[in-house]
Amino acid sequence: MKVEYYPENSQIWYVAHLFKFHNLKTWNIDLCIKSGQQEQVLHTRLSNLPAIAKRRFINPTDGQARKAGYPFNLKNISTSNWQVGTDLESGGNTFVFDYIQFNDTTITIHIPQIEFARVLFFHNAYLARNCIDQSILSREFWIQEVQKNSILVNILPTNSLSLKTFESESQRRLLAWVLIDDNARASYESIAKNFIKGVKQTQDKKMWCFSFNPPNLEDISLETTGWLDKKTNNYYVYEILGISNIPSSLSQKVQFYSDKFKVGKKGSTKSNSAKPIGSKDSDTIDDQQEPNIDTKLKKIEIPTTSFSFANAIETRKVIKKRVSGTKGLEAEEYEELVELDLSADEAIVDGTACQADFSGLDDDSDVLELYMQRFEAFKLLIKRLSKHPAIECTERLHFLPAVGRSRLHRTIDGNKRSILEVRVKTDTSQFVILEIDTSDNSKPVSTLIIKVDDINTWNEHIDEVLKIIVKRSLRWPKINYLKKFGTVRTLNHPQGILELTEDSEEIISWQHRLNQALSIV
Repeated sequence: MKVEYYPENSQIWYVAHLFKFHNLKTWNIDLCIKSGQQEQVLHTRLSNLPAIAKRRFINPTDGQARKAGYPFNLKNISTSNWQVGTDLESGGNTFVFDYIQFNDTTITIHIPQIEFARVLFFHNAYLARNCIDQSILSREFWIQEVQKNSILVNILPTNSLSLKTFESESQRRLLAWVLIDDNARASYESIAKNFIKGVKQTQDKKMWCFSFNPPNLEDISLETTGWLDKKTNNYYVYEILGISNIPSSLSQKVQFYSDKFKVGKKGSTKSNSAKPIGSKDSDTIDDQQEPNIDTKLKKIEIPTTSFSFANAIETRKVIKKRVSGTKGLEAEEYEELVELDLSADEAIVDGTACQADFSGLDDDSDVLELYMQRFEAFKLLIKRLSKHPAIECTERLHFLPAVGRSRLHRTIDGNKRSILEVRVKTDTSQFVILEIDTSDNSKPVSTLIIKVDDINTWNEHIDEVLKIIVKRSLRWPKINYLKKFGTVRTLNHPQGILELTEDSEEIISWQHRLNQALSIV
């Protein structure tokens, strides 16, 4: 991780208090930085919290990312019995609880509160910068339940979060959880409530020792690094590398709407990315520069933090459209949206640096079921096929990779575009059947069927095949390329594929044509 004006090969020894000078509007965090045997207290902006963790290394001259501390995984823990303690190094607040290991040994765990808040909430500069603003979420978002199992999040015109953030599935899912889940929202907003109660003033600045109320989480697991004092059986967490099995009360689908979302041209592969304005390095945090509101958002690479929910949440971007209603009146509906064409603080008009945010969130939520729903009609076909005697079907889901500037590896709602691979074994042959997710109606693509000569050869080249599909704008690789795997055929979809039922005439005809392609009588 690179931070401008910080020493080379240094380390964040600990994270201290928040402060703001009276004559400035920006809140900062004091950091104890250790370089060799020398320690010094420096500061960085509050918006940089996603990148800040105890014992993280800064500005390594060899460019290698390192993790400090003893790794310790905490499984099936609950926040309900956590007590408040004090960090002996920084004087900050901690959470303290007993953890019973598999051998019945009890370890007392100490987690800095600011680190637990970072892993829960601070995965973008917006949530970090505004955590001490008690009414920010209410002022900038309006939540509506538009239908059963569907919530609409209205992004209000006053919203200061970059629209580019909504292109990320993991960021949308995080925002949905913070905004809509009562447990998560109360916890996030407790930061501002505690700030109002605990902030202190001196002659030249305001100061606050970070604290918050953790959400009620049961059976979560934490992957951590820290220091284990074997003499006293105390474990002091430096950094939380991952959190999993986070419960959520969200509905299955959450839609985000802004009147600033624009409809792009479907299938476009052009990039609208802006060039840096006088930036030295797009991955360098520079607190001396103000972000320019006229530049597009750039991502700063930082160490990733794994974050996964117990149940997957589907999120989409939507726009409004006018449709004819009853008695000739117009009504509003919502439809999915085409994707919108480095300082991490709030952008200002006269800023000199590109706007930036952090790309350290690695969402591991189990979303397989959500993506499989996009192949509902095709899966009906495979279900009928698998009933045939002497037929064995196995399914594998692949996600298309990013290739160059193409955006076709994502659907128009910003989610990953997937390919369902079905492997079919008969008494004499083996086939692979590929179906591309075109649920966004980007373009119709026939089903690809290959009677493979050697499945191992296919396995070795599947990643290459996926890249070619993106390069060819969601078209199958050329026939001369595919022939090296075996005999190639394609199968057209029936009309009205989205309305098919299992026993409809169209799907029976579709299966008949598939049987012919597989040489099944």
